[in-house]
Amino acid sequence: MKNSYQEELIKKLIEHPSWQGEINSFSKLIDNATWTIIPKVGKNYYNYQKNKPFEKVSAKTFLAKIKKLLPKAKRSQKIQKTIGRKGRCTYCIPITRGEEIYGYIIIGNLKSPISAKLLELFNSFTCTTIEGIQKELELSKLYETIRPRTIALSTVHTINRIISSTLEIGELLPRVARLSLQVLRARRCTIMLVDKQKRMLIPHAVVDLQKKHAKQRPLKIGEGLPGKVVKLGKSIIRPQYLCVPFVAEEHIIGSISIAKRIDKKAFGIFDKEILTTLAEQAVVAIKNAQLYDEQEKLTLNSIKALASVLSSGAAYNYGRTNLFINLTMSIGMELKLVSEQMRILYYAALLHNVSQMGLPEKLLKKSTKLTGKDYKIIREHPLIGAQIIRPIGGKLKSVLPIIIYHHERYDGGGYPSGLKADHIPIGSRILAVADAFEAMLSKRPYRKKMTVAQSVSEIVKYSGEQFDPIIVDAFVSAIKRSKNKIFQSGKNAWVWKKF
Repeated sequence: MKNSYQEELIKKLIEHPSWQGEINSFSKLIDNATWTIIPKVGKNYYNYQKNKPFEKVSAKTFLAKIKKLLPKAKRSQKIQKTIGRKGRCTYCIPITRGEEIYGYIIIGNLKSPISAKLLELFNSFTCTTIEGIQKELELSKLYETIRPRTIALSTVHTINRIISSTLEIGELLPRVARLSLQVLRARRCTIMLVDKQKRMLIPHAVVDLQKKHAKQRPLKIGEGLPGKVVKLGKSIIRPQYLCVPFVAEEHIIGSISIAKRIDKKAFGIFDKEILTTLAEQAVVAIKNAQLYDEQEKLTLNSIKALASVLSSGAAYNYGRTNLFINLTMSIGMELKLVSEQMRILYYAALLHNVSQMGLPEKLLKKSTKLTGKDYKIIREHPLIGAQIIRPIGGKLKSVLPIIIYHHERYDGGGYPSGLKADHIPIGSRILAVADAFEAMLSKRPYRKKMTVAQSVSEIVKYSGEQFDPIIVDAFVSAIKRSKNKIFQSGKNAWVWKKF
């Protein structure tokens, strides 16, 4: 490390404009002398001729001429002089700062001696230049040391923002991948997680700036560079490839790799340090997301069980069919609802008909005209349904308003509260359309079922009155785009785009 520093110092001295100007000025005062710079370490010497740049020369061809001067200059750290044949003078000037010698300047082939004052002036100027160069190198080294840590701190902050913005693993990992590319100025990032059951590395995020739909096949543990990183728990660094493991409580849960630097420079130790810091923070986010995903699965299974139990007591299990759920979610997709809205909408679709538990069976089967008393009971049933699931709390708190108000009308003529337009929760407005459509396609005690075309026309007819026009437009688009999928059921039931 020290040797490379000295070599870099001498190289920068040779290239320094002010020092080259100094040599040119002194050359005019001392005729056509030969100038040679000898680093303290290294095999290359540098020769200078007037009005020409420095060029490398072999040490072997030069050492014999100054073999007596160098040891003296090294011991004394002072300028040494010798007079050769024909009376030619040669000077050896140590390049020093403090007590450290970095090299030697040889001025030879002089017809007459150089005055002590002139030599002292030259030596002083050289030392001043050396000090300036050292400060530049120190600042550069400090920058290179601080920069990765600064980036690492910034990365930690950004990762924390990503963690707080989403707990969806499908959203989280692509964001982490894009952040990695941005921070490390690379073209491709791949994040793979271990599937314990399959003993495989499964790709969860592949971002390539040069390919729109980049892919990565699953790998066995130990297969390929990511597989080796996971198996050994050690990072792998190549000129254009860097891969580090995700370590969680001494267990390897996956890997993150980046490839192809944009500037085509090789990845270095600082890049590895930055990616390792990023991986450490990402692991926290991944574990949180996985825990959240497990909790969501548990919540979903509980809601499905609850919906099944509550609905089993109803005389007519209106709604909660594959058709109803698929249509509800398809409308949500058309409206581009965010994942959390889609999740709550799904829960509401599962539970929206539990209020039938509060309706008398004879009222559900009634084929004659409903009385005022009947209407009063019906208007109260959404609130009864809410009372059934309210004590459960948790995620279902967000579901309650959707269930309570899904019988409201866009024009304000619905129940239980007579809400109007945007005052009705968007989930309730979606359920209202899907519920009406599913009901029209079903046989009821008081009427025959309608065709799909008739049902769609009926929904469109009451757009702006009973139904929100924006929801109706999304409903029509969903029917046109995904009609065959929406109506599938059983084992072949369509699973809408994952939210």
